[in-house]
Amino acid sequence: MSALALQSEPGLEADPLASIRARGLVSFTAGLSDGVTRRVNVREEGALRVRFPREQTGRLDAVLVNVAGGMAGGDYSKIEIEAQPGAHIVFTSTAAEKVYRALGDATCSDVRLMLGEGSRVAFLPQETILFDRVRLRRSIEIDMAPSARLALCDLVILGRAAMGEDVHTLDWADQWRLRRNGELLWADAARLQGDSTVRLAHKATGGGARAFGTLIYAAPDAETCLEPLRESLNRADNCQAGATAFEGLLVARFIAQDGQGARRAIEQALRALPDASPPRSWAT
Repeated sequence: MSALALQSEPGLEADPLASIRARGLVSFTAGLSDGVTRRVNVREEGALRVRFPREQTGRLDAVLVNVAGGMAGGDYSKIEIEAQPGAHIVFTSTAAEKVYRALGDATCSDVRLMLGEGSRVAFLPQETILFDRVRLRRSIEIDMAPSARLALCDLVILGRAAMGEDVHTLDWADQWRLRRNGELLWADAARLQGDSTVRLAHKATGGGARAFGTLIYAAPDAETCLEPLRESLNRADNCQAGATAFEGLLVARFIAQDGQGARRAIEQALRALPDASPPRSWAT
């Protein structure tokens, strides 16, 4: 995608402050060479950067950096990752992504992952923190070969409890699509509008949760990981979670009163999955 294409995303042209909005693109392809996963090509635009620490046991680690220091209304980011056959990629971020209030257009974020035959991708960004009056639109599109393996986690936190922050007005929408061999395997859509402290106060909607997350593991033998994952979830403190598996896909959901409880539970869950241990940046 070109810089011009980034600037012409739907809905961004009407923003009178578009010239100062942050745009970011990270796109890279990795392939297997002599038993080691290496970069084939890398593209960076705008506020996003990607850094590659030294390879570990043949895999390629990629770390996302947002030099804008967060996202606000009208900002747009896009991440594209392609794992060629046999490649092994672990993707994370340097810190939590902060999404601030929107005075006009919504903040938009798109992720696209493409996994070739026999490839392994762990897409493990750190949490996303939403602030009051945020408007966020995000999509995640995944296309994977039948023998590919994917671990993906996502954690959303509503304000920073330690700072006394509450999110009374928000408009957050997520849309996920996962395709295997071109066929839709899993679709997920969620939206939260209004006062989050009210919307999530009832037991049926969150029981006062301030953090919620999703973990998916897609692999030919994903069902075999269900019981180890459930055992991990049973040991989680200050977090409620549940998991299910079907057709080579494992899905776990998390809700917690604070981000720390949900993050600890997700970290434990990741260790129960193959090639999905939390990256080093999560400890910083």
